[in-house]
Amino acid sequence: MSSENNWCVIRLAEFERPDAPASTRLQQLFQHIRNLFPKADETSDDEEQSDFPGYREFDLKPGADALDAAFDEWRSESEPGIKFLISPPFSGTAAIAREWAQRHNWNQLTPPAEEQLNSVDVDSWWQAQSTEQWLIDDLANYWQRRTDGMAFVRTLLPKLMRGELGQGLVVCDSWSFAFLQRAWPVNLPNVYCFAAAEEALLHQVGIRAEDKQLKALAARAFGNVGLALALWAVQQDEGHDLPSMPPDCGDETAFVLYTLLLHMGLSGETLQRLLPTVAADQLDVQLLQLQQARLIHYDDNQWHVTVYGYLAVRDFLKSRGFYVDAF
Repeated sequence: MSSENNWCVIRLAEFERPDAPASTRLQQLFQHIRNLFPKADETSDDEEQSDFPGYREFDLKPGADALDAAFDEWRSESEPGIKFLISPPFSGTAAIAREWAQRHNWNQLTPPAEEQLNSVDVDSWWQAQSTEQWLIDDLANYWQRRTDGMAFVRTLLPKLMRGELGQGLVVCDSWSFAFLQRAWPVNLPNVYCFAAAEEALLHQVGIRAEDKQLKALAARAFGNVGLALALWAVQQDEGHDLPSMPPDCGDETAFVLYTLLLHMGLSGETLQRLLPTVAADQLDVQLLQLQQARLIHYDDNQWHVTVYGYLAVRDFLKSRGFYVDAF
């Protein structure tokens, strides 16, 4: 087995999805049509239905090595300022960044408490954990999609960009980044991501298949390692198909799913605050319907889009004109 490391950090502007072979494009078209016109019998509330197969986690060290190759000179100079690392859902980017930060004894910052977020108290948030070199592993926890929910991050980002809070790496999920690009008029500098996974990287993380299969899988997963591992697990289990959208999904469903993706998961209470136009009982119906369709799951008091439902959810939101991420 080759010892070559196929993880690579690039500028966001250089990111390109893997080319999809004709068979994969046809499969994506079929899935798109299935999502637009679901059949009523495709969803099930059968509690005895078996769970989706688990997919194994991959070694974070090679990804952290790639961060070293990209950022070692910048890190060693301890120059104040920040770099952004964009993280598509389920890609493992944040976990790799935490591995890298731990390797170099960088502190992981704690997100602001609700009262600090509401009062835009950046100073008390920072003073409680100030350090020279640090990691923010999820910028989605520093703002909320509501009328006054952007004030904290709008106050924080200029301080970070000016180097007032030392040197840091900011991991921002791709959906939050797409939203912030439109909600904040200033272009964010020094934005990086991992290059799209192709055949060699999928083989490196443990997927054993012919190159033709790996190429098709990389394209179907948009070059996302975690998503590719999940899709491969389903392909190896004949008892499951990927979830599709339930019939009669409308604007309320779209806003629920979009808000969950923007914040990488939310509690029911917070989701209700961010969607005040959706009645509480109707929100419960939406969440249960999406849970039964296996598009979302409930874990540790939060609702999340599932890795298996992500493609259907993304396709649904795109078809309804929502801003989707660039990945």
